[in-house]
Amino acid sequence: MSAIQMKLGYKASSLELPYIFIDNYLTGCAPVYPLIYIYSLRRLYGGEAVSMADISAHFGILDTDVVNAWRHFEKVGLVEVEGCPPDISITFLPITEPKVETEKSKIIELPETQSLAQTGTKIETRPQYTVQELSVYRTQSKDVERLFSKAETSLGKLLTYNDMNVIFGFYDWLRLPLDVIEYLFCYCQEHGHRNLRYIEKCAMDWSERDIDDLDKALTYVHTFDKNYRSILKQLGKSGFPTPAQRKQMDKWLHEMNMPLSLILDACDRTALSADKPSLSYVDKILVKWHKQGITTIEGVKEDDAAFTQKKEEKEEAKVTAKAPKPKNNRFINFDQRENDYTQIEQLERQYLLKQLKG
Repeated sequence: MSAIQMKLGYKASSLELPYIFIDNYLTGCAPVYPLIYIYSLRRLYGGEAVSMADISAHFGILDTDVVNAWRHFEKVGLVEVEGCPPDISITFLPITEPKVETEKSKIIELPETQSLAQTGTKIETRPQYTVQELSVYRTQSKDVERLFSKAETSLGKLLTYNDMNVIFGFYDWLRLPLDVIEYLFCYCQEHGHRNLRYIEKCAMDWSERDIDDLDKALTYVHTFDKNYRSILKQLGKSGFPTPAQRKQMDKWLHEMNMPLSLILDACDRTALSADKPSLSYVDKILVKWHKQGITTIEGVKEDDAAFTQKKEEKEEAKVTAKAPKPKNNRFINFDQRENDYTQIEQLERQYLLKQLKG
């Protein structure tokens, strides 16, 4: 069990809550959030380690609620959060007057230019930002600077100009909140996805699904993981999917937009047909259905019925082809004509007359 690393960013001799905290930070969030803050701070003062599971068990809540609490207090400036759940580091900051929040979607306005987030306009393709624009955004906005820094940590490299263009597009073009983008990077990092093109596809998917806060992102990811586990379980596999397996299942779920029920049906067929059920075998079935435009269980049943009928027709044709034919003999080979019998009668008469005369 991983403990949350906590430290104080200031000196203190006792656990005191100033009026500022009581007056300004007990509202505007879930009631349990301030309790998590106070409880964790108390454990820290007592020199005790505390884990995500400890906090969630103490208050009878989900781990995602604990993560949301820390993200909330990070947003209002009471803590700094580093890392990805469950291994995160929390630094408590001095409790000060809350900052005056600006409009959520507002971005710094550059000379003679305006961000897409301000205008509310969304274009189909990602815009290209100049080096000067990105430099101004990064130097004048702490949020953008933090976003780029966390992206560098998740990707494990220094960002190039093209990298920053893509990442800033998540915020300005796709209009995803900063905390959602940060969680997207953490989530992809946890599951072995460091390719920025892959992360951009995820960001576009989240934007299209109107995932505009952390709760929606966590719920969506949980559903994703549930789908992965359901598919693997249907094939008799257990454990967390590998990056390669996730890529394969993402293809079915997102590129092909196959319903989970259809994927599970393909898994059942694979388990019955193959000695060792594999995702590649399932893929062959789903690709075939996708090409045929089959998107429902009813469509699969109709295809099965058509296949069975065609198979029966082929079997009937084979039986007919193998049926025994009459053998040739000298009678069958005899070239019969309409006047055969008349000619024979004439020959018989000639023969009898000859006998009588003779």
